[in-house]
Parts: sequence; structure tokens; C-alpha cells
Amino acid sequence: MYEDEDWAWDESEYSFFMSLHDEDKLEYMFDFFNHDNTDITDDDFDFDFESETPHTQRVDVEVLITDSHFTITCSKSDVLDRTILMFMMDGYILIHQQTKGNTRIYKYVGTTLPRSVN
Repeated sequence: MYEDEDWAWDESEYSFFMSLHDEDKLEYMFDFFNHDNTDITDDDFDFDFESETPHTQRVDVEVLITDSHFTITCSKSDVLDRTILMFMMDGYILIHQQTKGNTRIYKYVGTTLPRSVN
């Protein structure tokens, strides 16, 4: 265990830190040294994920991925479009093959580097 007046790591925390990639270690150390525990309040962790604003509506999306096809089902076509675009931005090369009601079937061709929107 490493101990200093203000800093103490036990074996599990040290093991966690050593398991991180180099960039993640830098971010961890930056946060560790630049954020005091008094800077963090309970309000920083007060998320209400269950509440929905009046204009939002929950929509279910079902995605079935096989070795050769992506099958996506959703009752709203705009959500279905955004879902398939998300896969394409992640680098999947997909060709639309068929539409059956609320279900679209895409043939999986391969992958490429993800696209950046920055």
C-alpha cells in the first residue's frame, strides 16, 4: 500500500489503476489530483432516469444480429432510421434487402473504421 498524508491506495485500487490503458491512466490521475472530494456533491449524482418529459415517448427497438444479417424492428420509422445510421457510423457496412411492415432486414457486408461527426 502506498500512503502519504493525503493519498492512500490499497491493493485493489492499485490493481485497477494498473489495468487501465495509458490514456485512461492519465485521465484518472488528472481527475484524482484536480478534483477534491468536497467539489463533488450529492446533486452531481442525482439523476432521474425514470422521469420523462411530456414531449418524449418511449419506443421499443428490437435488433437481431446474425453472422449475415441485421434485422431491426420499430414502430417509428425515424427511430428505426437513426438506429441503422448508428450502426453504420460504428463502421458496419450494411445493404438494405427487405422491408416487412415495421421490420427492415439488412445484409451484413463487413466493417470499416467508424465515422466521426467531429
